[in-house]
Amino acid sequence: MEIQYIGEHLLPGKIGNLFIVLSFTAALLSCFSYYFASNHNSLDKNNWLNLGRASFYVHGLSVFAVTGTLFYIIFNHYFEYQYVWQHSSKSLPVRYMLSCFWEGQEGSFLLWSIWHVVLGFILMRKSGNFEAPVMTVFSSVQVFLTSMLLGIYIFDYHLGSNPFILLREHPEFMELPFVKVPEYLTNLDGRGLNPLLQNYWMTIHPPILFLGFASTLVPFAYAVAGLWKKQHSEWVTPALPWTYFGVMILGTGILMGGAWAYESLSFGGFWAWDPVENASLVPWLVMVGGAHVMLIYKSRKQSLFSAYILIILTFILILYSTFLTRSGILGNTSVHAFTDLGMSGQLLVYLLFYVVAAGILLAINYKAINTETVEDNSTSREFWMFIGALVLLVSSFQITFTTSIPVINKIFGSNLAPPTKVVEHYNSWQIPFAIIVALLMAITQFLRYKQSDLKLTFKKIMIALIISTVVTLACAFALELYNVFHILLFFSAFLSIACNTDYIFKVLNGDISKAGASIAHVGFGMILLGALIATGKSRVISQNTSGIDISKLGKEFNNMENIMLAKHDTLQMGEYFLSYKGRRIEGVNHYFDIEYFKKDKAGKYEHAFTLSPIVQTNPRMGNSAEPDTKHYLHKDVYTHITYAEMDKHDESGHKHDDDDDYKPFASATVAIGDTIFGSKSIIILENIYKETDSVKYHFSGNDIAVGATFKVIDIRNNTFFAKPIYLIKGNIVNPIDAELNEMGIKLSFKNIHTDNGKIDVDLSEKPSENQEFIILKAIVFPFINILWAGCIIMIIGTIIAIRARLKKSKYNIA
Repeated sequence: MEIQYIGEHLLPGKIGNLFIVLSFTAALLSCFSYYFASNHNSLDKNNWLNLGRASFYVHGLSVFAVTGTLFYIIFNHYFEYQYVWQHSSKSLPVRYMLSCFWEGQEGSFLLWSIWHVVLGFILMRKSGNFEAPVMTVFSSVQVFLTSMLLGIYIFDYHLGSNPFILLREHPEFMELPFVKVPEYLTNLDGRGLNPLLQNYWMTIHPPILFLGFASTLVPFAYAVAGLWKKQHSEWVTPALPWTYFGVMILGTGILMGGAWAYESLSFGGFWAWDPVENASLVPWLVMVGGAHVMLIYKSRKQSLFSAYILIILTFILILYSTFLTRSGILGNTSVHAFTDLGMSGQLLVYLLFYVVAAGILLAINYKAINTETVEDNSTSREFWMFIGALVLLVSSFQITFTTSIPVINKIFGSNLAPPTKVVEHYNSWQIPFAIIVALLMAITQFLRYKQSDLKLTFKKIMIALIISTVVTLACAFALELYNVFHILLFFSAFLSIACNTDYIFKVLNGDISKAGASIAHVGFGMILLGALIATGKSRVISQNTSGIDISKLGKEFNNMENIMLAKHDTLQMGEYFLSYKGRRIEGVNHYFDIEYFKKDKAGKYEHAFTLSPIVQTNPRMGNSAEPDTKHYLHKDVYTHITYAEMDKHDESGHKHDDDDDYKPFASATVAIGDTIFGSKSIIILENIYKETDSVKYHFSGNDIAVGATFKVIDIRNNTFFAKPIYLIKGNIVNPIDAELNEMGIKLSFKNIHTDNGKIDVDLSEKPSENQEFIILKAIVFPFINILWAGCIIMIIGTIIAIRARLKKSKYNIA
């Protein structure tokens, strides 16, 4: 008998599925129509063009309809849909509902597809004679992307993953008893959003990043059109502004990701060389190289083959990064990777289709595009621009190789080990590349195309060179930079800033409208300089001064990096004095208010600032720590909680228990010298002895009594002793507990292991507001604002460069 489910909203799902199928079909029709428009005479071409345009409009509107429907079921908490249940919950604040949309694979594919639609609409109006071949490529990509949402079976293969599948029809849940109950929706709540994504950056970072991904398709489509239609010179002009746009948007998305990591994650920094971070960085580096090679071709009609390769490779690397992050192959090596939804084969086909198609077109056109017979002069601007692009390509290869170790192992059955010290590994490779790139950014703009006078060039940069040398030596001494590569990176980054600033005012006469590239180079130099100082000279200031050895809590609790702070106590931490005032609770967020004080000249404490790092509670996914930072012009003080007792607290932050009885806290098997950790104490077994006081403990000579002496240290470094007894009286085990009322703990001696001399002990505790403590880590990042200012300046410079390129283009936007 079919179950009649109560409260289900099936209509939105049917509408969503209808538009998914329509978007896929319309994209397929648009692709074929534009393809035929590219290969027919003028009469047929117009007919095919009109059909291609109409079908792409239908496709685009269908994608928007799918998006609207998915938002509708998320905002209305329709948990009968697996996607909504998986990524949302009733308690989730409205401001994070957007993040629910793109947290899952299906939503992120849809977000990517939305941006392709927007860009496709623009290109249909602005790409002129390139419309048919360019939109053929666009539509073909949309066919693949929308197929990721179909969720249908073709024989035994599951094509795509549908965001509108019902929870009770999902393979993971359809056999569970609760979905067979007609009223299962009555009290059903969602699983909730990943705590790491409950941050304002995650409402703006993914859309910008996916627009960056989408923007790489535009120059790729022009490059394919150029190869396909033998228009090897014509494609570069309309593609170049779009390439700059892609550099700007994708770069902005990457930098936003760094800002999110700095503000939301607790690893203490903004870049960890995570595989998913790398998967976004590599295409950007290659695209930057491609943009510069395209400039060479625009000016000198050289390096066309290289321009093709780099622009095509950029999009291929976007597809490869999609495979890496969504196939599940990085599941154990990245905190950002998606889980495998069974689409790895489909993703691989997507990647290989464009690799093979582009490879065939390059092979067919190789003789036509590789016609250079004259080598560049080694003093020319184009020579060193090409060297810079080559350095970026080699840098990208190193990142890709290391990131792809799981893929290499899976394909070849090898057992290559990823680097254990990830940051040190990547830095050892990438810092030399960064030095070379920074030096080229400094000098190349002073060179002339074809040939340069090196003496004149050297004369132009002499002042900047002297200033950079002096500043580097002074700062290396002041900042105690001893690593040769760090000193060289400082010098090259500062020289890049100085030379490009000099170029703006001396060569361009301060004309900002022409200085986009130089401004972007200044910004990038500041990013390198800020990253070097902020990370290379960051200081952990949270050395433990509590007197309690917290390393016994676990290997992650290093006394040189974590400080234990009891409520209302004041301890010194570096130049500051800290006082933990307690916690505030707002929804799932626990705010730990920590006041920072400094001594004034008179020796009195004065309040400096208050930080409130967060621990977000999530019983399904685990608690998540979020740092809080005090921003100064010259430094950041970055603080996050590494340990806090997350028991029941009321809304004011006070601990709440049903009664004052002892609560079981821990059970342990210990030998002499071993340690048990209470929530507010450290307990060490000092001795096991035979108890002889039969009067006190009421036993006879035939009974067995063994005592244990425990040394108990509280969070204020006070020491107490407890002596529980293991008593066998008349063949019945009758333990005698030891209570320390002043600490609110009780120890129970439960058993003796005669084979190894260890004993079993139970620890129980009473709730005690006064004994609450936290462990926190604090890091000072000096001059990190140089990095953030560099990000903004680089983006502004790229926008100015885009505007300048558009003015030079004979097209309005393309």
